[in-house]
Amino acid sequence: MEKSGRKFKGIMVDEVAKIIKENPYLFFVSFQKIPNSKTEKLRRTLKKSSSDLKVVKKSILKLALKKRSLDSLCDLAENSSAITFAKEDPARTSKILYDFARVEENMAIKGGYIEGEILLVDRIKELAMLPPREVLLARVVGGMKAPISGLANVLRGNIQKLVYILNTISSPKANPPQAEKKEGKGG
Repeated sequence: MEKSGRKFKGIMVDEVAKIIKENPYLFFVSFQKIPNSKTEKLRRTLKKSSSDLKVVKKSILKLALKKRSLDSLCDLAENSSAITFAKEDPARTSKILYDFARVEENMAIKGGYIEGEILLVDRIKELAMLPPREVLLARVVGGMKAPISGLANVLRGNIQKLVYILNTISSPKANPPQAEKKEGKGG
């Protein structure tokens, strides 16, 4: 008969492995002596960006990572006391963690895992420094729109010149009637 402790540990490993499977972006953090109120504030902020901070026992986290064939992340798990799971927009999650770590000296980002790549602290900092997704999309659309707007302005300028020339030609002031020669009496 299996002991209840091992059974419970197996259930916890399965649960953490399920969370890892459902969340493609992982961030490993270490923190000590941070008041619970600040940790809860961080959790609420992360929750708004579809992320979640969990404190998981290292042995359980390592077993869950191995179960998901992510053995290469076990070193990060060894040096971490919590893990942040993110479903979408890893840049926003990394920014939240980075900003919190800048304020709280007892928290450190240890690394991350995004789309099959292990990220070290420097790469996570670069990711955190990126502008929000909406700003990046606006820049792309603006970049695509600029050549089209330029072409439209050039074409509009040529059409305006043509209209100006046609107006000049057709206006009566532009073509004054030729003065009739006065017949003079020879003199």
